[in-house]
Amino acid sequence: MIARNLFAAAACLSILPIASTLAADRDYVEDSDFTKTVTIAFSGSSATVTNGAGVTITSAAGSSGIVIDSAVEGVNYILSGSSASGYVQISSSYPAKVTLNGVSLTSTDGPAISILSTERGFVDLAEGSSNSLTDSASYTRSGSGALHATGPMILSGHGSLTVAGMKSHAINSNSYLRALGGDVKVSSAVKDAVHVNAYFRMDHGNLDLAATGDGIDADAGYVLINGGSIKVRSTVADTKGIKCDGTMTVNGGAINMTVDGVQGKGLSNKADLAINGGSLAFNLSGAVYLETVTGTSGSYVDPSYCTAIKSDANVAITGGSITITHTGTAGKGISAGGNVSISGGSVDVATSGGVSTSYTNSLGATDAASADGIKADGTLTITNGSVTASSSGASGDCLASDLALSISGGTVAITVDGASGDGIGTKQALTISGGTLGFTARGAQSKAMKSGTDMTIQGGVFSFAMSGAAVLEQITGTTRYNPSYCTAMKCDGNLNVSAGTIGITHSGQAGKGISVDGNITISGGSFNIATSGSNTSSFTNASGTLDMAAADCLKGDGNLTITGGTIITSSTGAAADAIACDGVATIGVLGVASTPVISASTSGARVLLSGSGQSADYVNPKAVKAGGNLTMNGGSYTGSTAQNGGEGLESKANLTIAGGTVEINSYDDGINASTKITISGGSVYCYSSNNDGIDSNGTILISGGVIVSSGYNAPEEGFDCDQNNFTITGGIMIGTGGATSTPTASTSTQRSVVYRGPGTANVILQVKPASGSTFVYKLPRTYSNGSSTGITMLFSLPTLAAGTSYSILSGVTVSGGTEFHGLYTGATVSGGTTLKTFTPTNMVTTVQ
Repeated sequence: MIARNLFAAAACLSILPIASTLAADRDYVEDSDFTKTVTIAFSGSSATVTNGAGVTITSAAGSSGIVIDSAVEGVNYILSGSSASGYVQISSSYPAKVTLNGVSLTSTDGPAISILSTERGFVDLAEGSSNSLTDSASYTRSGSGALHATGPMILSGHGSLTVAGMKSHAINSNSYLRALGGDVKVSSAVKDAVHVNAYFRMDHGNLDLAATGDGIDADAGYVLINGGSIKVRSTVADTKGIKCDGTMTVNGGAINMTVDGVQGKGLSNKADLAINGGSLAFNLSGAVYLETVTGTSGSYVDPSYCTAIKSDANVAITGGSITITHTGTAGKGISAGGNVSISGGSVDVATSGGVSTSYTNSLGATDAASADGIKADGTLTITNGSVTASSSGASGDCLASDLALSISGGTVAITVDGASGDGIGTKQALTISGGTLGFTARGAQSKAMKSGTDMTIQGGVFSFAMSGAAVLEQITGTTRYNPSYCTAMKCDGNLNVSAGTIGITHSGQAGKGISVDGNITISGGSFNIATSGSNTSSFTNASGTLDMAAADCLKGDGNLTITGGTIITSSTGAAADAIACDGVATIGVLGVASTPVISASTSGARVLLSGSGQSADYVNPKAVKAGGNLTMNGGSYTGSTAQNGGEGLESKANLTIAGGTVEINSYDDGINASTKITISGGSVYCYSSNNDGIDSNGTILISGGVIVSSGYNAPEEGFDCDQNNFTITGGIMIGTGGATSTPTASTSTQRSVVYRGPGTANVILQVKPASGSTFVYKLPRTYSNGSSTGITMLFSLPTLAAGTSYSILSGVTVSGGTEFHGLYTGATVSGGTTLKTFTPTNMVTTVQ
C-alpha cells in the first residue's frame, strides 16, 4: 500500500493518539492495495478474460456480458476493447477497482458496468485512454445507470469517459460518489446525469453533463465541491444543475452551467448552501412557471422561478467568483428561503427578463413575478467582498430581502434600468455602516435604495447617478393620481444618518435625491445632492387637490432634525426644493457653531398650477422649507435661490433662530414664516434681490443675535411683518430696503431707529455718539424710490441710549476689525460726511 499521509519525527519521545488524524483517505485508490488483476478485452460479441485473481466469472449467453462474483480482496479489473452488446457486472464483498483502459461498451439489457457491493467501487480511467459506456433503454438486470454502483463510487485517473443513460441515469451510486480525477462526459441521460443517494463530493477531475433530468442529484444527501471542473447543460423544465436535500458547499473548482428550462435551477438544495471559493458561471434563460394551487380558501398562483443558486434555507458566500447572467422572464440570480450573507469573494449578477403575466397570489392580491438579482426571504447581509448587480427588466430588483438588509463592508455596484425596480430593497429595515456603494438608476420610478421601515446610515461611501423619471399612477376607479418617483434613497419609515459620504446626482423628471415617509435625523456624515430634472404636468392627487411633482433634493413627510454633518444640496429644476419637510425642522444644537454645515440652493423657476393674476397659484422652489415649525439652534446654513418664488428659509408655522450662522441670497424672501419669526441668537444675513429680506406673515420677536437683512426697493423691506406686532428686546439688527415694518414701541424694550435717506451701493455709514462708535455698515446696493435715490434702514442696538445725541455719517473709511456682510466690528473708522443727527428719546425714533 502507498501511504499518502506521512508522519516523521527525528526524535519523538511521546506517543500521541495520531492514528485518526493521519489515517489514509480510503477514497484515494492509491491508499488501497489492488495486487490481483482480471483483464477483460472485448471484441464485438465476445470477450477475452484473463483471471489472475481467482474470482468466479460467467459469460452471459447471447452477448459479451461478463458477470463476476468475487470473494477475493484487492482485485483490479482492467477493461478494454469494444462491444455493442457487452457489459461487466461485479458482485464483491470487498472494494473493487475497475480500470477503463480504452473500453467502449453498449449494453442491451441493463447497465454497461455495475458494481454490486456495499464497499467502494473505484472507477479509474487509465492515463490517455478514451472510454464510453451506454446502457439499454429497458433492463432485465438490476441497476439505475449506464455506470452503476450499489455502494460508494470513486472516479479517478487521467483518461476520458463518455456515458449515455438510455433508461434512467447515466451514472448512479446508491451510496455516495466522489470525483477525484478523469474527464467524464455525460452526453445524454433520460433522468439524471449523475445520481447518488448519500452524498456527492468532487475534489479533482472534470465533469461535462447533459441530461433530461438533473445534472447531479444527491437526493437526501449533501454536495461538497472542493475542486475540479463541472459543466452542466440543463434545457428541460424543472430540472437542476446540481441538487440535494442536504447542505451544499463549494470550496473550490470551476462550475459552469447553462439553464434554459422553465423553473430550472443551477444549484438547488433544501438546507444551507455555502460558497467559500471556486469559480462559478451561470447562463440562464428559463422563465418562471405560474403554478395554480388550490387551498382552503380557493385557488391562487404560486410562482416557481428559474434560478441560478437556490436554497430553501440560508446562502453564505465567503469567497470565490460568481457570475450570473439571466435573460428569462422573472428569473432569479440567487434566492434563499432563509438568509443570504456575503462576507467575501465576488458576485456579479445581471438579470434582464421581464415580468410575468398578472395573477392572484396566496393573499388574494393581484401580483406579478419579476426578475431579481439576489433575493432573501430572510435577511441579507454584506460584510465584505464585491457585489455587482444589474437589472433591466421591469420591476426587477438587484438586491432584495423580506427581512432586514445590512451592509457593513465590501464593494457594491448596482445598475437599475428597468421601470419600478429597486437597486437595494427590503421590506424591513435597511442598515449600512460601511463599504463602497455605487448606484446607477435609469428606470422610471426606480429606487436605488429602498427600505420598508427605517433606514440607518452609519458609514460607507455612496455614489448615486440617477436619471429615471417619475410616473403618475392612476388610482383605480378615479381620475386621481399618485406620483411614483425615481429616488436615490427612499425610506418608508424613518431615516437616521450618523456617518458616511453620500453623493447624488439626478437628472430625471421629478427625480428625488432622498425621500422619507417618516422623520429624518442627521447627526453626521457628508451629503452632496444635485437634482436637475423638470417637473411633471399638473394632476389631481389622492386628496382631490391639483398638484404637480418636482425634483427635490431632500424631502421628508415627517420631521427633519439636523444636528451634525455637512449637507450640500442644489436643485435646478422648476419648482424644486433643495431641503423640505412637512413637519417640524430643527437645525443644530445650542452652543455648537461648527456643525452642521448646510448649503441649499435652487435655480429653477416657479410653475403656475392654476389661476392668473392675483389669484394665481404657483408651486415655488424653496431652499429650505418646513411645513411645521423651523428652529435653527447652531451650525451654519447657506441658502440661495435664483428665481421668482424662491425663498431661502421658510416655515409654514413659526420660525426660530436661537444660534448658529444663517447666510441667504435669495430672489424672493430670504426668510419667511406664516405665523411668527423669533430670533434670539446667532448671526443672520439675508439678501433678497426682489423681495423682503425677512418676512413674517404674522409677528416678529427679536431678543438677541446679530442680524443683517437687505430687502429690495419699495415696497420691499428689510424686515416685514405686515404691521403686525414687531417686538425688539435685544440683539444687533440692521434692515435695509425701500420700506420697513415699524417696531411696536409698547412691547419693545430695546430702542430702534428708522432712517430714511440716500442709499448708494458700497457706501459705508457710521452711527456714532459724541465719542466712540455705535456701528459701521456698508450698504449692499443702491436703493431707488421713484425718481430719487433713497433707503429705509431700520437698526437697533443695545447701546442706543435715551438722551444721547448720535450722528449718521456717510462715506467713512474703515480699516481693520471684522466684517459680517457689511457690518463692521472693532474697526478703525475715519472721515465721512454727517447726514443726520438724532436723539432716541422714544422707543422707536424716525430720522429723515
